[in-house]
Parts: sequence; structure tokens; C-alpha cells
Amino acid sequence: MEEILLLLLSREGNYEDAADVIVHALLFDTVQPERPIIPDLRFCLWEHSNADSELLFRFDVSGVLALCRHFGLPEIMITDQRDKAHCSEALCILLYRLSYPKRLYDMIKVFGRSTGQISRLFRHMVLYIYDRYKDLIYFQHRICSERIHMYAAAIRGKGSTMSNVFGFIDGTKNAVCRPSSRRGTKENLQRQVYSGHKRVHCLNYQAVVTPDVIWLRHPITGNHRTPALPTQQ
Repeated sequence: MEEILLLLLSREGNYEDAADVIVHALLFDTVQPERPIIPDLRFCLWEHSNADSELLFRFDVSGVLALCRHFGLPEIMITDQRDKAHCSEALCILLYRLSYPKRLYDMIKVFGRSTGQISRLFRHMVLYIYDRYKDLIYFQHRICSERIHMYAAAIRGKGSTMSNVFGFIDGTKNAVCRPSSRRGTKENLQRQVYSGHKRVHCLNYQAVVTPDVIWLRHPITGNHRTPALPTQQ
């Protein structure tokens, strides 16, 4: 930068040349942000042993491939941003992140992709599977009514003192940013999503756990407690 200042002083009032010098100095003297190093590797499921696969993805190699078939995944998964991955790799990205809380950066060394690619492939897989099976995720009254006696017998067989219990209510609260009211309204969204028990703004995801499946329910505002589930079904 000192050399540039000396050059400007030698121009003797030629401001057009001075402006050009300043522009070039700003362009070439800008420090580029340092980016994470992405290892030069290609993910291959078959290179993992069954023991490693179970620890990483909760399924062995044959189990992951079976999921690809059962989900009806195309051989190549393509996101809206044109990211491409083999179905086994895309499914492993989904399983790996859901197996335990992980940062996208932690997944770079496993899949050899940028955090942006991993994020887009993960989201694509979530939406793909949800769109395909969303009708089976939430509470199925018909299936539950058909199996309710089997559920009660299974729970009684495990030592329950009651014969009419078929499932157990469970729930988890996911924190959200503090919401603001919609324009033109006087609604208090903060009060609706605030949990006095957890002291946080959140959405309450509730479920009924039966002996063979977990029945989910769409999220409700955080000011509701878990026992409120039966009254809202």
C-alpha cells in the first residue's frame, strides 16, 4: 500500500489516473476469505465394513441398500440446485446426520463435499421421503383401532398392572427464534409459543409410542403441555 501512495504522489494532480490506481489497489489487495479444506475423496458405501456402517448410519451395508430399494430411490439423486449423488450416498448423508447431532462441517471428511452440497442433499432427501410417506407418518386411527387389543396385550405381557394401556405419550420441544406478530394484527405469538416449563420459545412435537411403531402428530405451540395431546386428537 505504501508503494501505491508514492505512485499517487508522483502523478502531480492527475486524478483520473489516481482513481484507476485506487480501484486496482482495492481489487487486488482484497484478502480472500479462507475456506474449509475439502478432502479429495469419493464416498463409497462398499468401502465401509458392516461394523463401521452400523456405527455411522445405524444400518449395516446391506441394510442401507435395502432402504434404497424400499424407498424407491432413483439411482442418481439430483437436487434443485443440480447437485448429484448416488442414492446410497444421499441416503447415507441423511442417516449420518440423523444418527447423532452433527455439524455440516463434521460431515466434510466423510463425504468429501462442501457444507452447501451436504445441506442441499440432506434437505432433498428429507423432502423426498416425506412427500412419499407423509400419509403414513401421522396417527392412523384405522390401524390403531385394528391393533389396539394386541398393543394392550403386549404391554400387559411386559408386566403392566393395567390391561387397557395401548401406548405411551411422549414429546419433545424444539426451540425456535422469538416470533414477532404479523403485520396489522395484535396477536401475541410470543405467548403462544413460549413454554413456561422449559423457559424457551418452542414448538412441541408430540407422539404416541406403541409396541410396534411411533405415531407422530403435527407440531403444536410450545405453551401446550404433553398431557394435552389426548384432548386434541
